[in-house]
Amino acid sequence: MRTAANIVFCVSLALAGVAQPSIAHAAELNLSPDMRVVLTDMAVFALLIYPVNRLLIAPMLRLVEERQRATSGSLEDAGRLEKEAGELSAQLEARLGEARARATARRTSILAAAEEEERALLGAASADAVRTIETVRSAIAGDLAEARGALQRDAGALAREAATRILGRPIG
Repeated sequence: MRTAANIVFCVSLALAGVAQPSIAHAAELNLSPDMRVVLTDMAVFALLIYPVNRLLIAPMLRLVEERQRATSGSLEDAGRLEKEAGELSAQLEARLGEARARATARRTSILAAAEEEERALLGAASADAVRTIETVRSAIAGDLAEARGALQRDAGALAREAATRILGRPIG
C-alpha cells in the first residue's frame, strides 16, 4: 500500500512540474489563464483523483468512521452501564430499606418480649419477696409472743430477785 502511495506521489510531482508555466511567462502578468495550463491541471486532477481517493481519502474516512463508531459505542455503553448502575443502586437501597424495616420490627418484638419477661420476673420476685416478708413477720411475731410469754412468766421471779438485791434481804 505504501509503494502505491509512493508511485502516486512521484507521478503527481512529475505532472505538476510539467504543468508549471515558465518564469518568463509569469513575468508578463497575464491575468487571463493559459488554456494549456488549465487543461493540463484538469488532466492531472482527473488522473489523480481516483488513486488519491482510493489510497488516501477512503482509508482515512474509514478510520474516522471506525473511531466515531468506537467512541459513540463507548459512550452508549457508558450510558447503559450508568443506567444499570442506577437501577442496581435503587434496588440495593430498596433491599436495604426492607432489611432495616425487618430489623426494626425484629428489634421491637425482641424488646417487647424482654420487657414482658422482665415484668414477669419482677412480678415473681415481688411475690416471692412478699411471701418472704410475711414468713419473716410471722416468725418474728411468733418469737415476740414467745418472748413476751417468757418475760411475763419470769417477770415475777425477776422482780423478787431485783427487790431482794436492792433491799439486801430476801422477800418472802
